[in-house]
Amino acid sequence: MQVVTLIRNDEDTRLHFERSDKSVNVLDEKCISQLEAHLDALEAAPPALLVLESGMPGSFIAGADLEMVAGVTEQAAATAMAGRGQALCRRIERLPSLSIAMVHGACMGGGLELALACDYIVAVDDKKTVLGLPEIKIGIHPGFGGCVRLPKRVGWVKAVEMILSGSALNVNRAYRAGLAALTARPEQCDDAIGYLAKRGKVKSRPFAPWWLRLWPARELFFRQVEKKAMARFKHLDIEAAYPAVPATIALLKAIIGMSDAPALAREAESLGRLAVTPTCKNLIRVFYLGEALKKQAAVKRGRDAVATMQKAAVYGAGVMGGGIAWVASQSMDVDLHDVAAEPLGRGMKGIARLAMCKKGHADSKRLARIRPVLDESGLSDVDVVVEAVLEDIRVKRQLWVGLGKHVRKDTLLLSNTSSLSISDMQHRRANAGRIAGLHFFNPAPKMPLVEVVAGEKTTTETVDKVCALAVSWGKYPIIVADHPGFLVNRCLMPYMVAALKLVESGEQIGHVDGALKCFGMPMGALELADRVGLDICMHVGTHLSEALPAVGERFAMPEWFARMVDDGLLGEKSGKGFFIYEEGKQGDLNPDLARYLPLAGLHEHEGDADLGSEKTPMEQAAVVDACLIPMLVEALACLGEQVVDDPVQLDAAFVYGIGFPPFKGGLLRYFAGRDVEALQQCIAAAGLPVPENMDLLGDFRSPM
Repeated sequence: MQVVTLIRNDEDTRLHFERSDKSVNVLDEKCISQLEAHLDALEAAPPALLVLESGMPGSFIAGADLEMVAGVTEQAAATAMAGRGQALCRRIERLPSLSIAMVHGACMGGGLELALACDYIVAVDDKKTVLGLPEIKIGIHPGFGGCVRLPKRVGWVKAVEMILSGSALNVNRAYRAGLAALTARPEQCDDAIGYLAKRGKVKSRPFAPWWLRLWPARELFFRQVEKKAMARFKHLDIEAAYPAVPATIALLKAIIGMSDAPALAREAESLGRLAVTPTCKNLIRVFYLGEALKKQAAVKRGRDAVATMQKAAVYGAGVMGGGIAWVASQSMDVDLHDVAAEPLGRGMKGIARLAMCKKGHADSKRLARIRPVLDESGLSDVDVVVEAVLEDIRVKRQLWVGLGKHVRKDTLLLSNTSSLSISDMQHRRANAGRIAGLHFFNPAPKMPLVEVVAGEKTTTETVDKVCALAVSWGKYPIIVADHPGFLVNRCLMPYMVAALKLVESGEQIGHVDGALKCFGMPMGALELADRVGLDICMHVGTHLSEALPAVGERFAMPEWFARMVDDGLLGEKSGKGFFIYEEGKQGDLNPDLARYLPLAGLHEHEGDADLGSEKTPMEQAAVVDACLIPMLVEALACLGEQVVDDPVQLDAAFVYGIGFPPFKGGLLRYFAGRDVEALQQCIAAAGLPVPENMDLLGDFRSPM
């Protein structure tokens, strides 16, 4: 099968990328081999003008085939793989032909590196046209010459930013950065080619900025780059967790001013080391986990129905409701409902803050799609309703009863409940088949996972539509059974309870949270409780204890925690919890904790527990085990009860739902690397039953 075709015309010669076996163009073995053969022909008879183009809508070249990177296990083989890609780009660059890459659609990774080998890049005006080098997100850096050629095109400052962030540029930003020589509408492509052909072949590109040639300036620049990059990972052993970050900085610093041949050799050698690290393999696995959720069968079945949806209504203008409204506004008009003007006004102010970009400009177009509403107007034409009202089954039932009089008979009715039964909401409802759960995690605009909950009467068609809707809103949907706590909250509560018990036994709060952050969690368990709200944690814990009485002690909050809630220490929302908060920023430990935790001396900084404490602090690994093993036991229980069908999707839920360290590959993947007997002993020592289905961890020991 031809995936790259060489087409010789009178006016130009074209390398046409198009394939029927994949949804996007990728640089896999088939594509690279055919491209190498065509380059033999081009070198034998070089044309005056060579154009690289794609025949696939929305895709120029999406990058190198990740399966090639995932499958390589030897450093020498990985280095050779990079060298082969570099040679391909070098051959295009050295052709006497004037070369133009007509980029229409995603041009990422190896695809952009191929385009950079051309004299010019034309970015075709389309919302799907994006250009970037995202390799850092899978634990490597560009390896087909991107670290060498991108700085020549956009300057070193912009290139370092793009490579270390992995961020992509749209058409206009690519042009402003100098990455694209021109932008053109689809009907202007031939004119753009003709215009650039008159410019002639590019002989050299100036070094920019000039001051980076100066050693002191270069040292200062990379010191700041390193400081900014490492600030994101201040609790981690960066060399073990994300080795690509320091390796990429070291590479870029080393090759400034170096000629191409040795610079490319350094790039290939560095990539060879990174591509065989566990971090790289785990990050690729996590990428595939997300893609699998977005492309699951339910999403495909519901896609056509969702494509026609134009309007949503969100009930409840609190933090969660406002966040959901903002999420929905990226693809449809949204009515935000509340019962009173004051909370509705606060909700709209919160949305206005979400609309502000980093440069201080509001996304006014998207903001204009959200309409504040105090009555039932506009309900007759809504396609989906999402409720984020008070977590009370009576309130939610009353809402569905009222809405039934106003919405169409095909309108989706979705609840953002975190713990209440969807089946209970469906009781005696004529529209029960259209009621489902769509559980967002806080903050809704940032957290990528949503749980799709089917009640007893929810139709398959409704589940399909909800999954497809979630993907259209940029989320990863996981289908879970209507069991208490669903999946993520049920597994998260034993983790949180375990941390509370450690503090109760005398471990310092900073030490417990610090150990979890050093492991790779985005925040410690106690800070997480503050951010979620201690009252919410109390509510969920009590609900799960009552709903699952046989194992209720796993979810039961300590008596002193209940007193904190009763006294109004609710976490971030009240300004005080385990920590002090001012305008959303975490401060020192709350000194009032001494009234609730007399055993826990108050130390303001993580690690202070190691100094002057009568109690010898637990090893960090022991703290992590004490918190994560209850989570593992609950996760395996959920699999046994078929709360979720696929163990792989469970791993995805923990990464995308609670921020389990991506570089560790997921909860099950992490524990699969432990000795089985030793792990069973740890579970028993924690006073927990050893799960009968622990053998499934064996399926997670393979490289992917």
